[in-house]
Amino acid sequence: MAKTKIRKSSRKSTTASISRDVRGVIADAEELLQATAGELGEKAREIRKELVRKIEAAKEKFQNLDDVKEAAEEGLKEVDQVIRKHPYESVGAALVAGLIIGALLNRR
Repeated sequence: MAKTKIRKSSRKSTTASISRDVRGVIADAEELLQATAGELGEKAREIRKELVRKIEAAKEKFQNLDDVKEAAEEGLKEVDQVIRKHPYESVGAALVAGLIIGALLNRR
């Protein structure tokens, strides 16, 4: 049980670190865009506009990933509660699923 807690906390710290890094990169890119706003030629302005669109899309995708992560964590907690309430049924369901998957894989 202690190993599980260690793995979960290390996974959370890794995820938090990646999250901080991605947010930092996005913030740095926005800062760079703001700093170079007035000093650009026509071609550079077009590239800058495209970069702004891509940064906004990255922010939106990143937010969506956070939402998916939270939903997955909630789902895992619910599954854990069901398994703890019905351990024998859970083992039986896993056994049946394993037998079905094994039978399908061995059909070749």
